[in-house]
Amino acid sequence: MQRRRLLAVLVLVAALGACTGAPAEPAADAPTSATAADLAPTRGSGDVEPPQTSGAELPVLTTAVAGTGAPASVEDGVVCVFWSWGGPGVPPLVEGMSFAIIHADVQPATWSEYPAACTGQPGRACVGAVVTVDDTGCLAGFAREAGTTAPDGAHALVGMQGTLACTEPATVQDCDEAATALGAAPDVSPDLDLESFPVTNGDG
Repeated sequence: MQRRRLLAVLVLVAALGACTGAPAEPAADAPTSATAADLAPTRGSGDVEPPQTSGAELPVLTTAVAGTGAPASVEDGVVCVFWSWGGPGVPPLVEGMSFAIIHADVQPATWSEYPAACTGQPGRACVGAVVTVDDTGCLAGFAREAGTTAPDGAHALVGMQGTLACTEPATVQDCDEAATALGAAPDVSPDLDLESFPVTNGDG
């Protein structure tokens, strides 16, 4: 009987030892004194961030420019003109300002664009060209709508339609002033009259 009690006591002590074990470490206390200013900002909160500004937007203007120029070659009813930014009332280009030419304009419309007129002439075609302060010129070819039967003495004045744009270092003021000046300037130049170029059979 004493042996059974001793075994029971040993079993009870073993059970109590298994239950107590090593004490667990207490959980770390959550910070309670930190403020919003103490915490580093993090991304991924789900909030929509406002777009970052990229400086002042510079204007883009679709306009016409009279320009200056001279015939590069002439044959009967066909003319190739060297056109360049400039002329009376046309503001000078500044660094960062560009003019992308969309098409040539003739007033009155007795001539039409004819790029083949400039074949073999050195220079780039005006249509599609981007004119800048460092590269202001291009070539534009034209042919008479009525061919050699067009009446003598009729005027056909040339200008270029396109888009004026600015990037830095050009400023908003630069573009505003250029837009104002172009708005007051003629769309075609009296110095670029297709009817005034003499026929030289391509030797001009």
